[in-house]
Amino acid sequence: MSSPTVSMVEDWLDQNPEAFQDYFLKKADLALVNRWLVQHGFHNLQEYISGRLGSVSNEGSTPSSPIISESGNFDFKHSRSNSKKHLRHDFARSKMRNMFRTYEPSTSPDSGVDARRSSLKEMRQFRSLPPNSVNMLSMLIQSRVRLPRYPSKDIDSKRELRFTNEKEFFLEIVKDISNDLDLRSLSTKIVANLCVLVDADKASIFMIEGKNTTKPTLVSKIFDVHAGSDMLPSLTGDGSIRMPWGKGIIGFVAETGETVNLDGNACKDPRYSEEIIGYQAEDLLCMPIKNADDEIIGVAQVLNKTGCSRGFDSEDEKLLATYLTFCGIGIHNAQIFDAYSKEYDRNKALLEVVHDVFEEQTSLESVILKIMQRAQTLLKCERCSVLLRDESQASAFNKVFDLAYPAKNGHTNMNPDNCMDLQMGNKIAELVLITEETINIADAQADPRFDPETDKALGFHTKSILCKPIRNSDLKTIGVAQIVNRIDGQPFDEHDEDLFEAFSIFCGLGIHNSWLYEEVSMAAAKQAVALETLSYHASVSSDEINAIKCKQVPEASVWKLHRFDFNDFSLHGDEMILAGIRMFKDLGLIRKFRIDYEVLIRWLLTVKKNYRNVAYHNWRHAFNVCQIMFASMNNCNTRQYFNDKEILALIVACLCHDLDHRGTNNAFQQKSSSPLAQLYGTKATLEHHHFNHAIMILNSDGHNIFSNFSSEDYSEVINLLKQAILATDLSLHIQLREKFFSLVDAGIKICDDRESKEIYRSIIMTTCDIAAITKPWDIQRRAADLVVTEFFDQGDKEKNELKLQPMACMDREKQDEIAKLQMSWIDGICLPLYKKLAKMDTNFEPMLKGVLANRDRWEILDAERLAKQAVLETGV
Repeated sequence: MSSPTVSMVEDWLDQNPEAFQDYFLKKADLALVNRWLVQHGFHNLQEYISGRLGSVSNEGSTPSSPIISESGNFDFKHSRSNSKKHLRHDFARSKMRNMFRTYEPSTSPDSGVDARRSSLKEMRQFRSLPPNSVNMLSMLIQSRVRLPRYPSKDIDSKRELRFTNEKEFFLEIVKDISNDLDLRSLSTKIVANLCVLVDADKASIFMIEGKNTTKPTLVSKIFDVHAGSDMLPSLTGDGSIRMPWGKGIIGFVAETGETVNLDGNACKDPRYSEEIIGYQAEDLLCMPIKNADDEIIGVAQVLNKTGCSRGFDSEDEKLLATYLTFCGIGIHNAQIFDAYSKEYDRNKALLEVVHDVFEEQTSLESVILKIMQRAQTLLKCERCSVLLRDESQASAFNKVFDLAYPAKNGHTNMNPDNCMDLQMGNKIAELVLITEETINIADAQADPRFDPETDKALGFHTKSILCKPIRNSDLKTIGVAQIVNRIDGQPFDEHDEDLFEAFSIFCGLGIHNSWLYEEVSMAAAKQAVALETLSYHASVSSDEINAIKCKQVPEASVWKLHRFDFNDFSLHGDEMILAGIRMFKDLGLIRKFRIDYEVLIRWLLTVKKNYRNVAYHNWRHAFNVCQIMFASMNNCNTRQYFNDKEILALIVACLCHDLDHRGTNNAFQQKSSSPLAQLYGTKATLEHHHFNHAIMILNSDGHNIFSNFSSEDYSEVINLLKQAILATDLSLHIQLREKFFSLVDAGIKICDDRESKEIYRSIIMTTCDIAAITKPWDIQRRAADLVVTEFFDQGDKEKNELKLQPMACMDREKQDEIAKLQMSWIDGICLPLYKKLAKMDTNFEPMLKGVLANRDRWEILDAERLAKQAVLETGV
């Protein structure tokens, strides 16, 4: 029988998969399994198990530590062949997965419920607080980090586990510290685990703080027992113990990184000094604790071997060194987390300071007090002071705020009695004020710059001082901020300087804002007084009102108010007031809107009084513009395009459109950076001012002719009034007139839509504003002379005050070119407008004819000027 081929065997195996699986399970070794896994894109078993070991401490299971040997078999023997540096790096890599996790991992089905309950708890907490900005900010910046926790076994359980299963015990004490990021809790666990690990009676652990500074120290968060120092430890405010650098056995190990193992004769070592009364240290093992970068970050010490054996042997040193490898990683992670937590607290405090600065600006004392309270709490100092500079003296203070350490009842104590003493005797603050440099004094009593008399005056003992200048937004020093004596007795370090710098900046902002608020409040009070005074002097007396009330109002025909050729200079004084009343009456505005007769008279007299005595843009010009609007309402179709509110707004706008005109145009306001330009900007500057002045008069007592309007109607008519007054800006007219010309050429009726009505309201305002060009020649020439006079006055101001060359129409040296300039004005602005108006409504033709007639007269004058010029040039 022939032997089967490979293909035949493969076919048989495919047909009998169960037999193939049984054979594989019986014959396949681990190397074959690893080959299969790698060939199909998986990790081999050794890599897989190594990865699992990194996360096992976070999942709560406690497997042994299997190692796959070169032969492919599992070996459970405890191995110490790996270097300490390799162990640290391997442990650090496994910790990276969970070190900064912001939630607690959970696989239970109730995890979603727990999350919702936590969210509801926070919501209830928020809703239980007063709904103010402080509590809202506190909730927004509250940390959402939740530290993972691994339950730690008691000492007895650990001792029992050590004797029953050493490998599981070692894994247990590693897991015990793997997820603990609190330095105090972590130190407690390490101290307890060290005693169990090497059968020590006592243990202690010290962390190195400030290693890169000139004065590093050793700090213990939890103190069991320590020995080997030649001076007593100092307790800090938080209960930690500090040891000086380089002193005793602990200091020696921290400084050199060497291991010290004293067997039975620890007391005889010259570096040793018994500190704890009633405790004799015979055996001592002291080792450095290093992080993953092989840097010394602490020292661990165990004392007095228990049990039958005497002294700590080499096996104890190996065990301790191996465990301290993991402790170094845990401590390093906890220190990083502690630094981040402190940074978070600082940022939170600074956000709260920003909130305080911008929430409270009405009182300088309140702002400074809040900032000092925040600074004192976060920097943990006994005293905080702010001294404000006296502008009249270079190195003196005119106001001092001093905040003492919180009293017994927990409240801070602002001590006004000490302020004068601080003001007169604070040499350090005066030096900072003069030099504008930060001063950080670690030992005030030994510093020659410190005056001990200050302490005597205050009844206070100064140890350390941190003093910084306070600057405003212009970086000018406006005061000094000073903190004294850290509560833990240590000098202020670089972190304190950085944080206090932020506080001094916010303090400067708060002081600057408070001063600005005081200035604004003072300016507002002055403005209120000024407005009250101006209102009194700008309003009219009851005698003036009664004088008008007693007079009869002539008909419009008597003064030819309905005609386009009305003489702009025919009426004087009270006649224009009476003519204004007549126009209101004939348009039916008094009856329609129930305007009180006395209020109307008072309003007209006040509007007249609020026009300045300038050459052209005065009360007469405003009245003449209103008269042309009245004439167009009577002679043209203008009235049928608008409703009653629009007619009222247009009449009022005509009378108010140049209120408080200064005889200069918008360009001059911009060039001179006048207060009006600063207030209203460079677009329609004067027009905005005219409107606001009109509103001010309407809001004055007894002047509101719109008082019987509903709120909706009042808002509507005010908006119409504003649009009409702003429309008298020629730059806006030039933008709108092309739209109007297109409407006229297309034959679109004005009343067809809202936009066309808005355009026509703007056009009719400009039509009436420049209507002096349409009047009979003698009237037009007189008005032109007034305009030229006003223009020349502005040109003189530009030359003399602004040192600028004025435009030709405002240059007094070019007054012989007036006719030419008038023709340009007519051709560029007036004639195109009145042609389109006449095309739209033939009733406007008298105005068009007036423009053409006046242009002919100006052309004759310009021809005469050219003839005279030619004669002068030829000499004939």
